[in-house]
Amino acid sequence: MGLFLLGLTNLLFPLAALGVFFSFLFSGRRGLLKHLGQELRERFGLEKQDSIIQGAIWFHCASVGEVRSITELISRFKEFYQRDILITTSTQAGKETALKNPLVKQALLVPLDFYPSCRRFIRLAKPYRLFVVEREIWPNLLEAAHRENLPVALINGRISEKSARAYGLLKPLFSRVLSPLTFAALQTENDAIRYRKLGIPAEHIHVCGNVKYDSLNDAPTQTAEVDKLLTTLGWNGKPILVLGSTHPQEETMMLRAAPDLIKKDIRIIFAPRHLERCQEIRQTLRQSGLAHAFMSDETPNKDAVIVCVDKMGLLSSLYARATLTFVGGSVAPRGAHNLLEPAILSKTVLFGPHFYNAPVTAQALLENGGGVLVNEYNFKSIVLRLVADPTQLENMAQKARNTALSFKGATEKINQLVQNYERKSN
Repeated sequence: MGLFLLGLTNLLFPLAALGVFFSFLFSGRRGLLKHLGQELRERFGLEKQDSIIQGAIWFHCASVGEVRSITELISRFKEFYQRDILITTSTQAGKETALKNPLVKQALLVPLDFYPSCRRFIRLAKPYRLFVVEREIWPNLLEAAHRENLPVALINGRISEKSARAYGLLKPLFSRVLSPLTFAALQTENDAIRYRKLGIPAEHIHVCGNVKYDSLNDAPTQTAEVDKLLTTLGWNGKPILVLGSTHPQEETMMLRAAPDLIKKDIRIIFAPRHLERCQEIRQTLRQSGLAHAFMSDETPNKDAVIVCVDKMGLLSSLYARATLTFVGGSVAPRGAHNLLEPAILSKTVLFGPHFYNAPVTAQALLENGGGVLVNEYNFKSIVLRLVADPTQLENMAQKARNTALSFKGATEKINQLVQNYERKSN
C-alpha cells in the first residue's frame, strides 16, 4: 500500500507542480523568483555531475531558521566526519543563508519531491550521510535515499498534532519512508509519540530537545546600529516595545493600541516577518497618521514614534534594547516564531494563543513567569500595566532568561547519537 501511494504521488506530481507554479506566479511574492534557469535545474535535479560535490555530509533544511539553528551541528559534524558539507533548502533565502557559513562547501535548492529528480540528484552527489532537519519529510526524497543505500537520520525533528493527523491518513506511505531511518533525534516527548504512531521504531527514537535553543544569542553584534537609531530619534531613556516577526493581523493590533501607548511615552519598533511586505506597510503607516520611520532611512523622521525594521539580521539586537517584547506569528495563527530569542536576553515575552509550533517553550515561559499570553483585545492593557511596573518587569525578565537557559544542550546530545551510530555501524 505504501508503494502504491508513493507511485500515486508521482503520477499527481505534474498537476501539483503546475498548481504551485501558478499560485506563485500570481502571488505578491513572485518578485522573489530570481535566476529562473538555475533554480529550475536545481528543483528538478538537472545539475551537471561536475557541478555538485560528492561524498559530502548532506543536511536538508526548510529555510533560514533551520539553517541557522544547525550552525553548531555543522561545525561538530565537519570535525567528526572530516568531509565536505552540502546543504539543500526549500527556499532561496535558506540557500543564501547557508552559503554565508564558511564551513558549507555547497548549498542548493532541494529537488522537488518527484522520485526521478530525487534519485538523479542522489546519484550525482553520492552523499555519505543525509540528515533531515526538523520536519522536512519528503516521501520521494527519503525513498530514493533508502534505495540508494544512503543512511538517513532525522535531527531536531518535530511534528505538530495537526500534521501528525494528516500524515496518519497516509500512514502506509509515511511508515514506508520513516521506518528505515537510522535514528530520529526529536525535540519533545509529544513528537516522539506522534512519530512512533507514524512508523518509526521506538528503539530508533531519542528525545534530545531543540538545537535552535543552543544557538540563542545573548550577545547580539549589531546593537551599535540600534543605539545609533535610538539616539537619532531621541528615544534613549524611553520605554520601548519591540515586536518581532509580525504578520498583518498583529500589526493591526499594534496600530490600534499605539495612540494610547504613545501617550504614556512608549515608543514602538516592529520587524515584519516578510520584508517584501514593506510597500504595503508604508501605505498602512501613512494611513495611520502616526509619525514613523524605517530602519533603512538615511535621515529618519526625528518625530517618529514608531519604526518599521526593513533590514534583515537586526532582531536580536533590537530585542536587546527593548523594555518589553512581543513575538509574532502567535496572535496571527502561524504557530509562533522564536519565543526564546528575546527571553535569553532577559526580556519579558508577550505572545498570543497560537503557539503550536513551540508548545513546550511557550508553556515553560508561562509557568515560570517569564511570558504573558495576550490577544487582540488585552494587548494594550497588558503592555501599559507591565511598563508601569518596572520592578515586576525586571523580575519577569530574569525568569524568562532562566527559562531560555534551561532549554540548552540538544546539540551535544545529537552529536553523541551520531558518534554512537557510527561506532556501531563500523
